[in-house]
Amino acid sequence: MALDWGIGLAVAAMVSWGVADFLAKKAIDQVGYRTSIVINQAVAFVPILFVTALFFRMPSFSPLLVGETILAGVTGVIGYIFFYRGFGKGNVSVVAPITASWSVITVLLAAFLFAEALMPLQIIGVISVFIGVFFASTNFTELKKSIKIGGWSAGAADAVVAMIAWGISYALLKPITSTVGPVIALFLLKILAVTTLFSWIGVTKTKVSFPAKMIFLLLSVAGLLDFIAYLAFNFSLDTQYVSVTSAIVATAPAITIALAYIFLKERVVRNQKLGIIAILVGLILISLT
Repeated sequence: MALDWGIGLAVAAMVSWGVADFLAKKAIDQVGYRTSIVINQAVAFVPILFVTALFFRMPSFSPLLVGETILAGVTGVIGYIFFYRGFGKGNVSVVAPITASWSVITVLLAAFLFAEALMPLQIIGVISVFIGVFFASTNFTELKKSIKIGGWSAGAADAVVAMIAWGISYALLKPITSTVGPVIALFLLKILAVTTLFSWIGVTKTKVSFPAKMIFLLLSVAGLLDFIAYLAFNFSLDTQYVSVTSAIVATAPAITIALAYIFLKERVVRNQKLGIIAILVGLILISLT
């Protein structure tokens, strides 16, 4: 396997999604999650059409692959809807780490569906990254404050739904990208995602208004970064195990927190610093294997 290439792409996806989530959260707080997700996904679809036109080739599908593609596309956009809704209700420190746990579901499904066998150091590295994601993404002080007595913390239930949906979607990407290639896979999944999204908008009779220029810019940049991240993720799957790629990409919340610390002056507590160290150690172990 071309470890350096695949891991580099996974890191690029991680950074892109981390920045995109930071920008999306700022926009959601201003215009709500429904308008935000529509603009984000619509903008992301434009470069997908352009890239697909350059690299298009007619795919060949088996009935099983058709089913996997539909399921991956639909669950992917369901994840976005509930992730954005969770951001609209709660804090990043609560929603992001729960949602980032999609990688655990993806790894377990990959081991079950594709019989992926990891080397011992890779297993340690993956576990280290998983632990790091939780600690780096969570401010335990804020988490305790946000938990309601006898109930869910704000946005947590939505984050759990997003976690499950994305865990399924990303696990199914491997056979799709292997058959039709990363670019066509992204095009097909986004076609399904956009169709599902606008069907949901129609059924719920959601009114989408054009936001202020700055908010539109934030969502547009987030959409472009989403496109870059998804494409890098798909190409990474061409050379890497699903479990390795997922472990790296799932560290995106650490990027979001770093941006919040730099630009919003949010404090990084001790457990978050330890989480970042665990992530770095995990990435090194995965890379050296």
